[in-house]
Amino acid sequence: MPITESSEEKALKKDLTQEEIPVWVVDDDEVRYSIRFALATHGIDARTYASGEDFFNLVETDQPGCLVVDLTMPGMSGIEVLKRLRDLDSPIKVIVLSGHGTIRTAVEAMENGAISFMEKPVDPDDLLVKINAARDASLLEVRKTRVRHMLRQFSKRETQIFDLVCQGLKNGEIAEKLFLSTRTVESHRANITKRLEDCAPIGILYELARTKLDTSPVQFCKLQPARGKQSKKGEEKGEEKSKEKAEEKSEEKNED
Repeated sequence: MPITESSEEKALKKDLTQEEIPVWVVDDDEVRYSIRFALATHGIDARTYASGEDFFNLVETDQPGCLVVDLTMPGMSGIEVLKRLRDLDSPIKVIVLSGHGTIRTAVEAMENGAISFMEKPVDPDDLLVKINAARDASLLEVRKTRVRHMLRQFSKRETQIFDLVCQGLKNGEIAEKLFLSTRTVESHRANITKRLEDCAPIGILYELARTKLDTSPVQFCKLQPARGKQSKKGEEKGEEKSKEKAEEKSEEKNED
């Protein structure tokens, strides 16, 4: 049986644009058709479903996308749809609609992963803005996943160097901080660049390096120089002390 790629794996290999991110509308009444028509005037071909069950039966949830879902429906409610997507660890971002929204329901929706909560009837222009924001957020999530896959290939030393590169340190500064030679740092950086394939924005990389990896930020204060090696500053201090001692001995001789 041939092995097929998941939608997420395909998305990871392709640098998608906002326009390529699908939009789905789930609502049990005629509102879904009016929303679809309004979005079509802006070039968005939204797919519509009458229930949460239909959506999950027909849509691959491991792909990026924006879902506009009604809060109250027969069968799965909007909150249940949110919980299901969260349990599936889906990158799909959700906008919840409600004809009888309350602060309590809005809070519940946001706590379960909704990116926005809107009361019916919705303003098409306002909805469009929120949909595009949701598509961007979903796309960012996929890019983060792709970068996360890449970063898992790093060795411990490469992770340390990568973190410092993202902070703006130069090769010489990194070498001094990690008690390495500049040539070693350059070699590690070449390997890092090769692994990343030059396809991830530095802002995403830095965020992942600091907060998204399964490793805590490197505590450089705990790092000790290798035996027989000293940092440049250490060497300079040692030379200064030697000079001071030599000068003191010279002065003592002159006094004698």
